[in-house]
Amino acid sequence: GNMTKTPERIILDVDSAGDDILAILFGLGCPDVHLEGVTAVTGAAGGIEQVTNVVLNTASLAGRDDLPVAAGAWRPIVGNSKADMEAPVHFEKTLYARFGERLKGFNPPAPKPVRKAMDRHAVDFIIDTVRANPGEISIVATGPQTNVAMALDMAPDIAGLVKQIVVLGGCFQTPGNITPVSEYNIWADPEAARVVLRSGAPVILVPLDVCEDNRVAPSMLTRDDLYDLKSQYPDKKVVGHVCENFEIYIDIWREFFELVGFPLDDAIAIAAVIHPEFFEMSEPMFVDVALSERLVRGQTVAFRGRQILPFEGPQTTRICRDLNGRAFMQLFKQSLGALD
Repeated sequence: GNMTKTPERIILDVDSAGDDILAILFGLGCPDVHLEGVTAVTGAAGGIEQVTNVVLNTASLAGRDDLPVAAGAWRPIVGNSKADMEAPVHFEKTLYARFGERLKGFNPPAPKPVRKAMDRHAVDFIIDTVRANPGEISIVATGPQTNVAMALDMAPDIAGLVKQIVVLGGCFQTPGNITPVSEYNIWADPEAARVVLRSGAPVILVPLDVCEDNRVAPSMLTRDDLYDLKSQYPDKKVVGHVCENFEIYIDIWREFFELVGFPLDDAIAIAAVIHPEFFEMSEPMFVDVALSERLVRGQTVAFRGRQILPFEGPQTTRICRDLNGRAFMQLFKQSLGALD
């Protein structure tokens, strides 16, 4: 209905790939969200400095240099072989061969930000913020789970103090993007993901199935959406920036990944906090992560049925299985348009 609800207080933990940029803007423009801060973790966009600079520059673009930003883990807890960890970077070279000059706007090195990140590690920022506001803070972690796992290891009490943790990652019916069964975020730091899923904190898992699968095509950014944004908000700087920079993302995900548009995974993860009714979610269950063999490392394994071998773990993770993409996209565009 029409009742104004109190905004959800969110710490957004990102690795600054293209969709993280859009998620930060979504979080800043959406009236249902209060961003407590953005923390940076090494992941898909490169080293921690690049990740942090992208966050700072995105906040500046939105006119929000007051947004707390903290740099976090510079590497995963264990990680994978050097060659495997660098594979996504070599993948960019493959794209370059195919898209050439059009790739200029894709994951460019961040210019020097107008300000520095705060002088606190992301893990301390997460622990202190959650402890100071019991039951109030949702953590939305849209990259590898390194920062969140380190926070839970250092301060196990926050598992019972956090409102919920949204983990963007994993895959079930939809094939993985690193191995056939593993999705990048979980694979990049499976030990960390395992800590989070076994912590006892309430978790919502947002897998590839509800963001990088054409079943949820209406949730993907297309040129039609950019046209809508341009025509509805012709004078907005942020909208202009998005329309200019994200055409190439739409092209890559259409041509290379055969998706209808550019998937907005990270913004969808925020939507899971503010509009759970947009989703179909499972009952809370135990979800574990495969660690050992390269073939399946990073696989998310859900205990949905009855198996003969016993496995122990908290039944605390709800898996998103479907998404009302239209409702999400409408909210996404309104939120971007609300930024000056």
